[in-house]
Amino acid sequence: HCGSCTACLDACPTGAFPAPYQLDARRCLSYLTIEFAGPWPVEFRRATGSRIYGCDDCLGVCPWNKFAQGSREARLQARDALVSPRLADLLALDDAAFRALFSKSAVKRIGRDRFLRNVLYAAGNSGDAALVEPVRRLLGDASPLVRGAAVWALAQLAPDTLGAPAAETDADVLAEWTLATA
Repeated sequence: HCGSCTACLDACPTGAFPAPYQLDARRCLSYLTIEFAGPWPVEFRRATGSRIYGCDDCLGVCPWNKFAQGSREARLQARDALVSPRLADLLALDDAAFRALFSKSAVKRIGRDRFLRNVLYAAGNSGDAALVEPVRRLLGDASPLVRGAAVWALAQLAPDTLGAPAAETDADVLAEWTLATA
């Protein structure tokens, strides 16, 4: 059905379509935000913009999807609290609050640590100086994945305040610190 249309290829923020009918999932923001367990490759972090869970830009521009209808099923509708959440509120979630907020939601499946990684990448892309302190607090999080993402986010928001890694011992977090201060 695609014919000469390249709308999805052109819309993809990471170039995840190397050619028509081919998807490199390793470059896809939906894959990175939902399925990928570790720190993202640095070259895709800016491309995520403010996305926290999924992307679907390719689906949004597909002319065939103009025929699709949204679900009328109430259980599939986004809850008001999840439509446009504040990044500062999301950065403050502990595990219990994360599980409560995303109860009966597919987001819960990725867990708090991967979710906060995504939120931290979005925070780093936001340019919002009000997020510096909430991000800085996460440098002390129990999860190395969260701490590493916090290093990257802080380096984007306030690079002069990053300082040296105090008592960090995790190799991945130290690698983030090295990249951020290089």
